[in-house]
Formats: sequence, structure tokens, C-alpha cells
Amino acid sequence: KQIQKTIKKTARREQLMREEAEQKRLKTVLELQFILDKLGDDEVRNDLKQGSNGVPVLTEEELTMLDEFYKLVYPERDMNMRLNEQYEQASVHLWDLLEGKEKPICGTT
Repeated sequence: KQIQKTIKKTARREQLMREEAEQKRLKTVLELQFILDKLGDDEVRNDLKQGSNGVPVLTEEELTMLDEFYKLVYPERDMNMRLNEQYEQASVHLWDLLEGKEKPICGTT
């Protein structure tokens, strides 16, 4: 009986750890979405180009790569494609990013 209790406690602890890891991944996706959305703001883009307000300088090329990545992970609706297929492709790009895979995309890795 004690062994069963220990097994249940261990399984519960592992489940909580998995849930915490998934929550962190979801938080990262939401943060990414926020950042990519902000790149559409002209004031933010100008700050990034000039390094104003303490932000790092990004080149026009780097901003273009981020714009292209945004289009891949948050695509406009393509009526020639099923919605779930479109989001399946987007999710693969997000997953690769979260996994830190160095796959070529948008002219960079």
C-alpha cells in the first residue's frame, strides 16, 4: 500500500512538472506574439533601427526576416487551404523555435 502511495505521488509530481513546462512554453508563445505584433508599430520599428530608448539596434534586413517569420506563424487566412492545415504549418514553425532547432527559415536560422 505504501508503494502505491509513493507511485501515485511520483506520478502526480511528474504531471505537475509537465504542466508547468507546458505553461512556460505557452507563455513563451504569447510573449513572442506580443513582440511580433509590436514590430508592426512604426515607433517601435524606428526605435529598433536607431537603438533608441535602450533597445538593441536591428537592421532593416533583420526586421524583414522577423516580418517574414510573423507571416509564417500568424498567417493571413488562405481560402485555398483548410484552416487546420494552415495552422498545422504555423505550429511547426513555432515548435521548431521553442525547441531551439537551427533550421533555415526566412533567410536565417
